[in-house]
Amino acid sequence: MCDKKTNSIVHAQKEPVELVAEFTMKAERELAAFYEAVFRRYGLEEARMAAQDWIEELETMDWPAAWAFPNWRHVTIAAADCFAFRIIDHSSSR
Repeated sequence: MCDKKTNSIVHAQKEPVELVAEFTMKAERELAAFYEAVFRRYGLEEARMAAQDWIEELETMDWPAAWAFPNWRHVTIAAADCFAFRIIDHSSSR
């Protein structure tokens, strides 16, 4: 009985760390996919700026409560929107 109680406390203490690791891994995958897509089509410089857009969007988003994972696609869509406006603006100034 004592072991079960101790194990559940240890598990509860480790859970946020595991969630943060999973949270970070999913964010990294989403950012990497976005970066790769921009890089393949527009090159290194645009990919770097798009990645910076993604990170800035991540910093401005509202975080869900109770360790729920955010929808990374919302961050990617917002960053893609910034990227598209930059590409359109750059193309029209030529």
